[in-house]
This record gives sequence, structure tokens and C-alpha cells, in this order.
Amino acid sequence: MRLHRSFAAVALSALIAAQGPLLASPVMAQDGGRQTLNVQGADIRAFIQDVARTTGRTFIVDPAVTGSVTVTSQRALSRTELFEVFLSTLRANGLVVTPTNSGAYRISPAQGAAQGPSTVGSERFSTQVFQLRNIDAASAAETIRPLVGPQGQVLANPSGNSVVVADFADNLSRIRSLIQRIDVDRAAFDVVTLENSSAAEIAGVLAQVLTPPGGQPGQGMVSVTPVASSNSVILRGDPAAVARVRPLVEDLDRRARSADDVKVVFLQHANAEQLLPVLQQIVGQPVTAATATATPAAARGTGEAAAPTPQVAAPAAPAAPVAGQKASIARFPGANALVISASADTQRMLAEVIRQLDSRRQQVLIEAIVVELGDTAVRELGVQWLLAGSDGNPIGLTNYSDRSAPLVPIAGGAAAGQLDKDDPLREQLQNLALNSLLGANGFIGGGGGRIGSDGLFGFIINAAKSDEGSNLLQTPSLMTLDNEEATILVGQEVPITTGEALLDGNSNPFRTTQRQDIGVKLIVKPQINAGGSITLFLRQEVSSINGVLTNSASDLVLNKRELETTLVVDDGEIAVAGGLLDQNDRLSIDKVPGLGDIPVLGNLFKSTSRQRGRTNLMVFIRPTIIRTPGDAQQLSADRWGYMRGEQLRAQPGVEPSLDEMLRDYMRTQAPVAPRAIDNPAPGVAAPVGDVTISPLAPAQNATLPQG
Repeated sequence: MRLHRSFAAVALSALIAAQGPLLASPVMAQDGGRQTLNVQGADIRAFIQDVARTTGRTFIVDPAVTGSVTVTSQRALSRTELFEVFLSTLRANGLVVTPTNSGAYRISPAQGAAQGPSTVGSERFSTQVFQLRNIDAASAAETIRPLVGPQGQVLANPSGNSVVVADFADNLSRIRSLIQRIDVDRAAFDVVTLENSSAAEIAGVLAQVLTPPGGQPGQGMVSVTPVASSNSVILRGDPAAVARVRPLVEDLDRRARSADDVKVVFLQHANAEQLLPVLQQIVGQPVTAATATATPAAARGTGEAAAPTPQVAAPAAPAAPVAGQKASIARFPGANALVISASADTQRMLAEVIRQLDSRRQQVLIEAIVVELGDTAVRELGVQWLLAGSDGNPIGLTNYSDRSAPLVPIAGGAAAGQLDKDDPLREQLQNLALNSLLGANGFIGGGGGRIGSDGLFGFIINAAKSDEGSNLLQTPSLMTLDNEEATILVGQEVPITTGEALLDGNSNPFRTTQRQDIGVKLIVKPQINAGGSITLFLRQEVSSINGVLTNSASDLVLNKRELETTLVVDDGEIAVAGGLLDQNDRLSIDKVPGLGDIPVLGNLFKSTSRQRGRTNLMVFIRPTIIRTPGDAQQLSADRWGYMRGEQLRAQPGVEPSLDEMLRDYMRTQAPVAPRAIDNPAPGVAAPVGDVTISPLAPAQNATLPQG
């Protein structure tokens, strides 16, 4: 009996244990080809397997698919309805079903579904493009992004003004409806014509007034756009907001009517003295003459030693109004300001003109390179003869006076020894011979003797060869404002004799001279064009002293290279402003007719000189536009670094004097390029844009001398 009870207990326990897993497995009851679902906490993989068996479809399950599902249906479902319920169940569990080319279906997590193809079912995951007409893509994307599920994506396309949304179909339908509601332009337009105020001034005031707290100007409910041609403002925004702003604009314009007719305008960039004649011509006022002074540069250019005569300018005051004159404009000498007395319309018109002209002018850096290569070769060979009687009177001679050692002065010096020591002619002849020898070049030799009992002879041989080469490289540079002439001169003032007078008895003699600039001179006036090119009105002059005119005269011979032209050069490009290629060959033969033509022996009766000169001269110009303070700072850092590097190279281990003067005298820091340079090699200049920045070693790294 006990054995029978024990076997019954064991059988009952086994039955309960066997039924436990069946309760957690899917239950699908079939009724005439239709299925009824009753799944409670079933394993999702087992659920997928049962649906695959029932619907006859093939599913590829991603390894990341795990979990359990619960589905209950109160009525029987067809295979199509069962598949749709299956897809909805997977979506509720964060899964999507994607069709493959083989006809199977891939089941994977919904994360990353936006990067894949569209899924299947009425609630498929897909991507749609919404074209916008009235609002911008960025603001629309920010509006709908919180409404998209965690697995969806929202991308704005500003160029096409569209929004790309990836999400489930039902959510896409909701987003489409929302976009249709917000993509509507409900803004109203209103044009307000001003009679007493400036449209630009009113627009600036309203932009500040309508700015929301913590926002930027232009982000308010109403946007204000000035129209200078009709002196009006356009209001755009919500109709109610536009209706509130219009009375404000009209009130400001009405108050401007009662304002004073005299205004003081302080200029920011323009010169009041240069701007005054322009404004006076506009309003029909007699133009005030500008202050005129003779500049030293102009005086030097004419070669006249005339000092500039300063003229004291009279206090600027309004001229007497003429009949029909609209305004009176004057300049205040104590400040860069204009005083305008005019009606409201004229004040508004002049204010607009001043606003456009009073702008920061760009600067131009002009860099020039003058290269001159010269080569000169001279060869001279000559023989001069003298025959004389026993009494010293010459019978015949050959004398080539243009040679470096003419025979006559030397012979006169030799014959002066026979004169008395007190005879002044003796000293003059000896000095003349000495000066002839001092001015000679090369080899000078000669001799003499007797011919019979009553004849004398003498000869001089002169041979010289000289080669002269020059390599001149000059790089003047200067910075100037757009449309403003600038001059740089590096050289000396050399006195040039212009006149000399000797009165009776050589009493009170005098000589007049003028000083002339000798060196490198650059005069340039740049004009920046709209396309970025630069028109240069250029004058380049290079002069030097070549020597005296003759050995007996003190007049100077000057070498001069002058170039004056107008050319158009692109910003930062190098152009050839001009040049000279010169080759000069000269052969000079002085000889005695007949005797100089004898072969071989004829060389004793002639003098030959050969000269060959070659000059290569080129002038290169490079203009660079300095548009911003950053460009100017980069240029200053470049030039400072170059000069500092030259000082360090000349005296290694010693603090450059530039650093010392900057620290002790100016009490400031060295100019530094506004942006960092990516580790240039030591000692190598690193290019930044159109300007080359040389690396600057910190001043504290320099080794100071001990003691």
C-alpha cells in the first residue's frame, strides 16, 4: 500500500515538472486555417520559430535578439493578420524585420535601423524627405527632433531647405502632419517711409530694442530692413507684433522733426579737411580752400634749395549762405569733426554720404627689388716718341692727349730741371708732369738718349688692363594707405656746383652749389581695385657717384637709373616694372698716318684702347594688401623677427639690442603673429598666408654677457 502511494506521488511530480515548460511556450490553437495566439512570457526565439512554421516564412535571427514576449488574441487570425501581429510584437520588443534578396527576413535590434534599408509591414521603418517652403531647415529639424524615437534620425539639408527623417511609418505620418502645420508663412510686411530720420539709424535702434533678453540683434519677433534709396524701413514678422512696432517708428520719425538743425559729426577714419570740400560741393556751398604748404620732398625733386614756406590756415568758419543754399558745413580744427547746419532732409542725405566715406581704409605694402649687374673691361697699349735738337727744342713728337700718360707734360717736367730754381715756370711744369703720372694706370715706362752730337730722343710706353664688376641689390619697401602717395629715400645729399664768379683781382670770389639726393628713392601711389588687383603709380630712382668728370676738374659724374610708370599687379604677385640690358663695345686707335699702318713696326707709332661694358638692370615690384589689423601684426612680426635674427647672427650669445630697447625704452612686448605656426624648423621662415613669418626666439633664452 505504501509502495503504491509512493509511485503515485512520483508520477504526479513528474507530470507537474513536465507541464511547467509547456506553460511558458507559445500556444497557437488552429481553427480552420486560422490561429489564435495565447503567449505568456514565451522565449522570443521559440515564438519566432512557431510563427515561421505557421506562416511558412524564413527568418534570420540576429545573435543579439533575446528576451520574452506576451501576446493574447481573443479571435482567430489569418496568416496575414498573424504576420502583422508578429511584426508589431517585434517592434514592441525593440526589433525590426528587414527583407533580404533571397526572400528571407532578417530580425535585428532597432538600433542602427536608420542606416539600413526599409523594413516590412504597415509599421515599417523607413526614411522620408520633407521639402520646406517657408521655414528654414535648421529650425524645422530642431522642432521635430524631440518627437523622433530613440532609434530615429533627423538631418537638416540647408542647401535644399529640406529635412530628412528616418523613423517608423506611423511616427513619420505624425511628423508629416506637424510639418504641414508649422511650414506656413504667417508673417506680415509693412513699409514705413520716413520723413525726418535716417532709415539706417532707425533700423539700428529698432534692432536693439526688439532684441530678446540674452539674444542677438535681429532675433526678435519683427525684423527691420532699411531701404536707403527711398529712406524707408520694411517691417516683417507676426501681424500683431508688426502692428505694435509701426507706431514706434512713426513716433521716432515725428520726434526727429523737432530736433536741432545743427549737428556735430565726429569722423572715425576719414580726414575732415579732405571730406569738407566734397560735402560743400554736394550742398552748393562755396568750397573752403585747403591749407597749402610746399613739401620738402617736392623741393628736392626740383633740385632747388628752396625752403618750404608755411602758410597759417585761418580758422574754419561757415561761409556766408547764398540764396537757395541748403546747408552750411564747417570743420572744427581742434578735432576730426564736421559741423553741419541744414534741414532734416539734407542732414539725412549728408549723414549717409559720410557713413559710406568714413570707413577704414586698407593699406598696401610695396616691396621693390632693384638688381644691377655690371661688367667693364678696358685694355690700353701705346707708344709715344719725341725728337729734339741739342738745344732742347722739339723737332717732332707723337702725343695722345686722351691717354692716361700723355708725353708732352712729362717731357716738360723733365726739361724743367734746366731752369733756375727760382723760376715759377719750373714748379708749374713739374707739378703738371706729376699730376699726369698720378692719373695714369697700368705700366708706364720710357727712356731717351742722343742721336749723334746734336740730337735727342725719348719715348714712353703705356700698357694697362682693368676689369670691373658690380653686383647691386637693393630692396626698398614702404607701407601706405590706399590712394595715398608715399616716398622713401635712402642716400646722401651731394653738393653740386651750379655757378662760380671771380671778381677783379680775385677779391671776394664765391661759388653757388645745390644739394642733390643721391641713393635709392621710391615714390608710389597705390589704388586698390574691386577685383583685388592694385594699380601702382610708380617712380623708382637709383643714383650714385661715378667720379669726377676729368682729372683737372672737380665736377662730378652721376649714374642715374630712373623709372616712372603705371601698372596693374595682383595682390601679392611679383611684376617686372622695367629693366635695361646694355652692352657697349668701343675700340679707339690713335696713330701716325702712314707709319702706324706698317705691319709690326707700326705698333710703335700708334695707341690702342679697347673698352667693353655690359649692364643688366631689372626692377621688380610686389604689392601686398594689408586688409586687417591681423595682417599688419603678421607683417610687423615678420620684419621684427628678421632684424632680430640678423643681430643674433652677428653676435651669438648676446641679447639683441632690439629686445633691450623694447624692454627698457618702449616698455612693451615684441610683435607676435596673431596665429600660431605649426612647429617650423629652427631658423627657417614659416609662411602664413601672403606674409612670411620668421620664428622668434624668446628674449629670455638669450645668453647675457657676464659682468
